[in-house]
Amino acid sequence: MLRAIAEKLRLERLRQLWMQCDLFDTLGTDDRATAGRPASPHPAHVVAPPKVRPARPRKARKGRKGRKASKPKTADPAAVETAKRARMPRTHRDDVEFVHRLQESHAEYNQALFDNALKPVVIRVSRRMKNRLGHYMEAGRGLPAEIAISRQHITRDPWDDVLHTLVHEMVHQWQDENGYALDHSQIFRRKAREVGISVRATRPADFAQRPRMAARAVHRRTSHDDH
Repeated sequence: MLRAIAEKLRLERLRQLWMQCDLFDTLGTDDRATAGRPASPHPAHVVAPPKVRPARPRKARKGRKGRKASKPKTADPAAVETAKRARMPRTHRDDVEFVHRLQESHAEYNQALFDNALKPVVIRVSRRMKNRLGHYMEAGRGLPAEIAISRQHITRDPWDDVLHTLVHEMVHQWQDENGYALDHSQIFRRKAREVGISVRATRPADFAQRPRMAARAVHRRTSHDDH
């Protein structure tokens, strides 16, 4: 208690000495002769708090140009594509049976139609694919080649139509593995006719009413080979 009172008195004395020194420095030459006289401190010094927190500087508000400049630069297209493929959804657990059937058909058609020239490929059933029946994606950037078949196509259309789509994508796989561009050019059409499927890239609107095209042709050929 006594130590606290002594410390308070010492601080008060130091404050008074500081005020006298400050007042002496502000006096003129003629006034310094009377500087020894007691002077009353300025009211501002008496009521001023012992510690004043400095004002926090405000950040400059960004305009439209500032916001655009702060955005990150466009990423490398190759890195974006790799990230997209890395995030690709895998086959839902309820669709695994479809994948097994497609894998078996891929092995059978590879032997019967392509003389086992095609490599084993990842087959996936896609629940997001709505506008396409199937898709072949070539290998690249550390990811394997893949054939994706639309689940909507599987559940809506006859299984023969799904097999037609599978062989269609296998022709694209044949293009990729033989160094051809992935398109529906004359090379694709010639190979499609060779394996007995339609050369059309899309399913006609009246396909269900038309005679079975690709899948039945494939079945006939495989049956003939077995005999």
